[in-house]
Amino acid sequence: MERSIPADDGLLLWAETFGNRRDPAVLLVMGATAPGIVWPDELCRQLASAGYYVVRYDHRDTGRSGKSDAEYDLSTMAADAAAVIAGLDAGPAHVVGQSAGGMVSLLLALGRPGLVRSLVLLSSSPGADVGVRQPHTGPADTHAPEAEPSARPGSPAAGPEERRAMAVEGWRRLVGPTAPFDRAYWADLVDRVAAHSSEPDTSARHLAAMARTPALTGRITALQVPALVVHGEQDQIFPVEHGEELCRAIPDARLRRIPGMGHIFPPHWSSTISALIVGHLRRT
Repeated sequence: MERSIPADDGLLLWAETFGNRRDPAVLLVMGATAPGIVWPDELCRQLASAGYYVVRYDHRDTGRSGKSDAEYDLSTMAADAAAVIAGLDAGPAHVVGQSAGGMVSLLLALGRPGLVRSLVLLSSSPGADVGVRQPHTGPADTHAPEAEPSARPGSPAAGPEERRAMAVEGWRRLVGPTAPFDRAYWADLVDRVAAHSSEPDTSARHLAAMARTPALTGRITALQVPALVVHGEQDQIFPVEHGEELCRAIPDARLRRIPGMGHIFPPHWSSTISALIVGHLRRT
């Protein structure tokens, strides 16, 4: 079921739900520059089958959610996540954040603790400077500050097919050097994201939002919510040290390192990831 939910500033946020709304809610918070449909359908269905009301949504400036006219940081995106939970009357919710979505989830737990039952932080970071240059999740290599000018949107050298190929290659790098890469799946995802998204593409505003957000290391020591940190040992965006730092900073957090996993898990690993999530949720 799809819904449009108003954010605090009136901007509409697209959301989709799976399962029985009477079950405990699980909010899936995708990383920067990527819409909610990047969460694999299989993962959503598995969590719903395990007895959870699953919600995935598009951040502002992605997918079918509205475009923001004002500058913002990740705290605004955390307020959007709170609006989704409240708009669906789904709180308190278990919150699962991927990459920068983990930072959004942390800010949500800090700012609105009554809305968060537990946290699962996938391939995320407290924002500390431990050597990462570019902490975005989506295949937005064409938005990267270090991208070649010829690869940027609007460049005559980058036609639709070239941009599509670059987006697929971006996902390959995020999946990592050792995990299996199903090129057909990711190419189809690129097409689905394009069809799901409105023009113009303003998702690069998330990178500016991240740059405006101070590191969270000092603040998250005050969290009083059960937290599981899941991190791939082959993550080249947020190396595993980021997950270790999260686990040290959050009281009583647990860390699960995944051999062979990069920054984002391939879709056929959904069963592995859902089992980790469900195990954590049932313990809490």
